[in-house]
Amino acid sequence: MSIVGLNRLARDLEHVPGLLGRFEADPQAVLSAYPLTAAEREAVTGRDSARLLAHGMNPVALRNLMVVLGVPHGAMYAGHDADGHRHEGR
Repeated sequence: MSIVGLNRLARDLEHVPGLLGRFEADPQAVLSAYPLTAAEREAVTGRDSARLLAHGMNPVALRNLMVVLGVPHGAMYAGHDADGHRHEGR
């Protein structure tokens, strides 16, 4: 897990003017500027907060990232167990 890259991404999406719009238009182009693995990029674009948390992302930075990406607080961990695994139908 590229903790520094993920935390920087979360901060930048919130504070760098125009970055969120560029992310929404072309997420892979924005993510390529950060030292993230393919799995991390997939988790970010999939808004998979539980997976990011389970792999060590700072919970505060994670919450900020999810809010900026439009994920309601109540939905951030819905359908996941404590290890970040998805459970359909929960």
